[in-house]
Amino acid sequence: MTISRTDRVRLVSAGLGAGGLALLLLPRWSLRTLAPGRRAPAAWLVRVLGARTVLQSALLLASPTREGMQAGAAVDALHAASMVPAALVWPRFRQAAAISGGWAAAATAAQLAVAPLADDPVHVPGDVD
Repeated sequence: MTISRTDRVRLVSAGLGAGGLALLLLPRWSLRTLAPGRRAPAAWLVRVLGARTVLQSALLLASPTREGMQAGAAVDALHAASMVPAALVWPRFRQAAAISGGWAAAATAAQLAVAPLADDPVHVPGDVD
């Protein structure tokens, strides 16, 4: 049994969306579970991150395209990169920033892993159909 590109994209999107849903609906539990014993960022900030992840995943579930996954990966890569200066500027949130950045880096890798596996023929600019 072969899993289609669309199904792979949807599986990755659903998994990432589930993580975002946990952040959105259970921000304090998520922080206690992932970053115990540390000063946590405000719950509203965790909810905003969760809402962004849920929205991104919902868009990809509705329209599972290679370009969409690549755009989602770019957003998550930017988020991961932004956590480095955040950890340096706000050392008390270093653990939360590291976890958030690590999750975003893993999301980037997962999205890029399924994005290029297209079942569609490759179209090079300038090709004539």
